[in-house]
Amino acid sequence: MSANKLIISIEGPTASGKTALAVALAQHLDTEIVSSDSRQCYKEMTIGTAVPTLEERKGIVHHMIHTHSVSDKLTAASFATNAHRHIEDVLRERNVVVLVGGSPLYAEAILYGLNDLPEIDEDTVTETRAMNLEALRQLLKTADPLTYSTIDLMNRRRLERAAQVYLQTGDKLSELLKRPKKTPDYPCLRLRIDLPRERLYQRIDQRVEEMYSAGLVEEAKSLWPDPPEIINATVGYSELFGAFEKRYTLDQAKALIQQHSRNFAKRQLTWYRKVETFVVLSESHAKQEALKEIRRLLPNENPLREY
Repeated sequence: MSANKLIISIEGPTASGKTALAVALAQHLDTEIVSSDSRQCYKEMTIGTAVPTLEERKGIVHHMIHTHSVSDKLTAASFATNAHRHIEDVLRERNVVVLVGGSPLYAEAILYGLNDLPEIDEDTVTETRAMNLEALRQLLKTADPLTYSTIDLMNRRRLERAAQVYLQTGDKLSELLKRPKKTPDYPCLRLRIDLPRERLYQRIDQRVEEMYSAGLVEEAKSLWPDPPEIINATVGYSELFGAFEKRYTLDQAKALIQQHSRNFAKRQLTWYRKVETFVVLSESHAKQEALKEIRRLLPNENPLREY
């Protein structure tokens, strides 16, 4: 482990202010940002995944954004491999790199690697593929409540994987993921902005309104009527596809996106609050509090001027 280098990982639920904090810290520290978001890497999705605009990036170089097509079928492991290359490149020139995203599995894969999961036989794969989404959810709700409370319930691939692990081994995915992982290659400071739930939900609802104004409906329409599974499993798109199929109106789709986004944030919070290594920041003083922690870890770093 290199003691004079530092990865700053900014994590937390959707719409909690991660991007703004990441950019502010990257500006202050004269460094670059690597995304750990599982959706922003796909070129086909921009508005619905809240990819930061050029204005929001404020001239800061961002890596792992719009780097792949949905046809690439990127896994957490392959994403982590790509992200690692960018982290190494940045840390060859600088002492600090900022990692940011709201995908816990991907951040963990980048920082600590992934636990080895069992090989799944064809019979088990066939069994889970024959199950509809609700059947997969109910299986996990009964067999592995912790995974059920944190997993993306719209993501069929992840639901199938968790169900396969249980059906194949009798073990819970949540227990397998607790096994010790590798030590990070560099010291890591994990930060999370803490917002009252009501405030977070207000920010989520407002973000969806802004996405609609920015052209989310048109973006989703360009991906319909035959969207790849990864898009169909993404909040913000799947609800609009239902509106395009005349199952409800566009306004009702907006309300569904807001509700499903709040549900997703609740699951994210459930996961994040079980992780003891986070430094929790207040919304109003996030940058100052983050810099205080960075100074503690890198006391001799010149860019750490006063805020």
